[in-house]
Amino acid sequence: MPSQKPVAPPHPHVTVDDVWHGALPKDTQLVAGAGGSRREVVWCTALRARPPAFTPLRGGELLLIDPQVLAAVDSRLTLARLLESLAGQGIAGAAILGRVSPEARRVAEAHGLPVFALAGSLPLDQVEQQVLRFIVDQRAALHERAQDLHRQLSELALAGRGLPALLVRLNELTGVPVVLERDSGVDYVGAGRLSEATAAAIAGERPALDDWLREVPLSAFDPPVALRSLGSGEARLIAPILVQGSIAGYLSLLGSDGELGEMHRLAVGRAAHACAIELVRARAARDARDEVEEELLDVLTAGRPGSHDAARERAKRKGFDVEAPYLACAAEANDTATATRIRAAWERLLATMRTAALVRERGAGTVALISLAARRAPEPRALVEQLHHAAKSAAATPLALGYGAVRSGGREVAAAAREAEQAMVMGRRLFGADSITAFADLGLYRLLYALQPLPELRAFRDEALERLRPKDRGGVLLQTLEAYLATNGSPTDAAERLHLHRNTVLYRLGRIEDLLGVDLRDAEVRLGLHLALKIGDVLEG
Repeated sequence: MPSQKPVAPPHPHVTVDDVWHGALPKDTQLVAGAGGSRREVVWCTALRARPPAFTPLRGGELLLIDPQVLAAVDSRLTLARLLESLAGQGIAGAAILGRVSPEARRVAEAHGLPVFALAGSLPLDQVEQQVLRFIVDQRAALHERAQDLHRQLSELALAGRGLPALLVRLNELTGVPVVLERDSGVDYVGAGRLSEATAAAIAGERPALDDWLREVPLSAFDPPVALRSLGSGEARLIAPILVQGSIAGYLSLLGSDGELGEMHRLAVGRAAHACAIELVRARAARDARDEVEEELLDVLTAGRPGSHDAARERAKRKGFDVEAPYLACAAEANDTATATRIRAAWERLLATMRTAALVRERGAGTVALISLAARRAPEPRALVEQLHHAAKSAAATPLALGYGAVRSGGREVAAAAREAEQAMVMGRRLFGADSITAFADLGLYRLLYALQPLPELRAFRDEALERLRPKDRGGVLLQTLEAYLATNGSPTDAAERLHLHRNTVLYRLGRIEDLLGVDLRDAEVRLGLHLALKIGDVLEG
């Protein structure tokens, strides 16, 4: 016996049951596919006698079919074959004028596709208009409910009621479980507990979510929403929570396949925005407390005993995990205003890249501690090249940038920043004002730079070269000595480097030997003089 039409309970989206109850003629019967009665209906269209038989199908349509028109479209096409071909296109269901063949019913049951038998009391075009009006009216009511939901959640957030109150209210309004994912853990509100299988499926989805969010525009007010399968007949609607350009977490509504509809989609998007309001409010309160404390990057780089744990927690509140890999960079600046402009440029660039960072003006420059924890974090060299370009644009002048080795851990921050600043200073002295220098590439200069405070360093340099300087007009002898030592003691190569005749170089080398009282053929002499010149690079500039 065909099923008789029940009284449909209210749903948060327009379902096949809703349309059957509210829009189809009263004597309509459900003859197959009752298992799909909760499918969402987004549109209605009738079969036409002339091609195309249906308007382009996008999924979610209720199709109205007159078998006589079907024969006119293609005499070889049966209702069963048509339903078989349409089942894979995501339609919501079909309403057939008159009798539905047993073969067509078997196809519908196999695909869980609701099929109705319509009596001939109304022309199909009138049924189509009636269903469309019903869908439009229901969707208008859904949007009104969504606006009311948004208002309620926003009021909770602005009142500072906290995330738990938001999650509980969202669960009450939607009637489905709610999951909030953040770095601090997963919060669940719903009947019972979050199953281990569902929790594992949610955790395993994170890389796919990162890929998805790279492809869609992001807005805190209107975040993107995706329907994603969790396997075993479960699905979730998920939206990112966006705070100051970065993803602070994910909000999800859980349900069985086919249960989550348009109302749920609107709800999770509005709720994610309300959560963002709450997190911004909470972050502003924490930042206000932090402002009376010492600048975070200064605390980390000071490396004072006992400061690391508190600083690590403060960094985590700002979205920066100091236990994960990071890179320190430093750019020179001629004045405080330039350093501030560079800081702002770096913060904009890193926010666009969705990369967590701590940026601070320090002395005659700007220092950034940049997280490399993201799954697709850029390579350090590519990253510093982008930072160099941004800093040059902000400063409107060439500048030197230095960076250290990739490190992790709060106790390593001070060393990382020191390396970056040393690479910046030495890079400018050695390679010019428009340079990018890695600390690892400084070689011997790393040791000499660390020894700068020792008076013995300057004494060694002065004793090695003091008899040469007074007689070296214009510094040509020191320049020649440096070129000679840099080319492994080759007068010919030194002459090429200096664009001089070889005899000129030989004459100058003779003068150097006479003034210093040394033999440049002696390897120990060359080593000592080369070291003295490198010490000069470190001490002067």
